[in-house]
Amino acid sequence: MFREEAVLILAPTAKDAAVCRKVLEEAGVDCAPCADVASVCAGIDGGAGMALLSEEALTYESLELLARSIRRQPAWSDFPLLVLTEEGADSELVLRTLETLGNVTLLERPVRVPALVSAVRAALRARRRQHQIRNYLGESDRIAAALREADK
Repeated sequence: MFREEAVLILAPTAKDAAVCRKVLEEAGVDCAPCADVASVCAGIDGGAGMALLSEEALTYESLELLARSIRRQPAWSDFPLLVLTEEGADSELVLRTLETLGNVTLLERPVRVPALVSAVRAALRARRRQHQIRNYLGESDRIAAALREADK
């Protein structure tokens, strides 16, 4: 189980993942490096807050795995993905990622540290709002059930 604000990181190399982790942890962000797309999917299923992926980590197969994990999310969920792309960000795979996965933000490399941190914080802030909605819906359901029980 992951913290609800953990950022899953899948970078092309362990060094890239370590750099992203260092930058984000210095900004106060909880990070969870992932070895492969299956690990990212497990993190999504385990309740992580968002995922930071590199374009190089994406294949048509990995898009399908990610799409399945995202489809398993509850109705209130719109899991945020941040994809670091090559300059131009208009490859067929990137466009397919946008179409297939929904809540995707593209950041073209080289990305400046403040832009990366800002994008991650914005995605986590949006995810917090989703969790607030989830909690509100749960509370509304409990109140409705209590009212039905009281009417009996």
